[in-house]
Amino acid sequence: MSLHDEHGRTSRFVGRRLIVIVTTLLGVTMLLGGCGSSTSSKASVSPPARIVTITIPAGTDVAPHWWGYPGPPRANVLLPAGYDPHRRYPLLVLLNGFDTDYDWYAHWGLAQLLDHLGAIVVMPEGASGWYANWWNDGQRGDPAWETYELDVVIPSVLARYPILPGRHYHAIAGTSMGGLGAVYLAGRLPGFFGSVASLSGWDDPQYEANVVQPGMAEGSEATANGDHDPDPIYGPPNGFYATGHNPVALAKNLRHTRVFESTGNGTPAKGEPPDPTADSEEALFIYPMNKLYHPVLVKAGVDVTYQVHAGGHDIPAFRGEIKAMLKWGLFKTVPADPSSWTDVTVATSGQLWDIDYRFTHPPVQMVTFAQTGTSLSVSTAGSPVTITEPSGCTVRVATPTKIRLTSRGSMSPSHFPPLPPTMPTHAPERKCSP
Repeated sequence: MSLHDEHGRTSRFVGRRLIVIVTTLLGVTMLLGGCGSSTSSKASVSPPARIVTITIPAGTDVAPHWWGYPGPPRANVLLPAGYDPHRRYPLLVLLNGFDTDYDWYAHWGLAQLLDHLGAIVVMPEGASGWYANWWNDGQRGDPAWETYELDVVIPSVLARYPILPGRHYHAIAGTSMGGLGAVYLAGRLPGFFGSVASLSGWDDPQYEANVVQPGMAEGSEATANGDHDPDPIYGPPNGFYATGHNPVALAKNLRHTRVFESTGNGTPAKGEPPDPTADSEEALFIYPMNKLYHPVLVKAGVDVTYQVHAGGHDIPAFRGEIKAMLKWGLFKTVPADPSSWTDVTVATSGQLWDIDYRFTHPPVQMVTFAQTGTSLSVSTAGSPVTITEPSGCTVRVATPTKIRLTSRGSMSPSHFPPLPPTMPTHAPERKCSP
């Protein structure tokens, strides 16, 4: 692999700020880190796989002090061997872990494991932002990493690189904080991502919430960056906004998505020397989080593969998990257009399959969208919602509501359960372009 970086590289390893904070609070040691062929390619005249570094400006979504280097946020992009800009490729979005950056996978030799994936791999900047629009007393932004990744990074990548259409060609994955980001963002954009992998993922941020979430904020240096909210990331640790960012509470969002979930158990792997910090973090936090997450995914009917292995929260374990993920396969068949779906969110706007939604005001509680055929229900949000249909028509209606859409793509209508008496059907305000 050749590595080209026109902007310079950082070489930060998994940071230890959050370790010290949670260690002090809990009395334990913790560390937060952060359809190709598996055969070796033969010598050829084709250019080898290579990594290029690009910039993806954040606009007003994230202020510059949050990513810690001059200029716009960067992304590493792995271009497959023999890359041809006139040919389309699968896409893997690979999210970094806590206290690392866009360059972490390349710096530690993990990106090179993907050389033979035959896909474009985008490693965008995530800093230590937890892939969320921070609560900030209800401001829900600055930093708005969630909006940046979904509304800026992905459209920029699709505009710049030749990506195959179809959700089974689109995957998202990450380690630690990046694992949390992967399963959360996949549920925010279910019609785009077909497969998701959480590798030693921080998949339940409400586990020991009253200690862990303040530690997440302290580790992210919220105060040093001018954010003095006592609970800046999710608001109250067990409040609706925190729950609305917790993958355990949102498992049904991945009902039609393939999920790979991997975790160490904190015992030293064979041939690896003990690492008390990494091993205890995996044993005391990551492993319990994943043990809780897995049965919830199963209950929600998610196609999940769950693997537990010896090892801690460190580079050797991450390397093994990436190899296992590749063996599992990132671009296998998934439903392209399910006949029904449910999605729970606290986002102000977004895209769910073939509809777009935008609330007039940010939701004041978790909101459930449920659709079968041309029937769409939206639970109480504390705000009207505007729905943009596949036909291009817009519907503005109060919540809670049930509406009949004018079209549903290729989906076939089927039985839609009656709404509870407390959910009235409002007359929608519908506008369609000529």
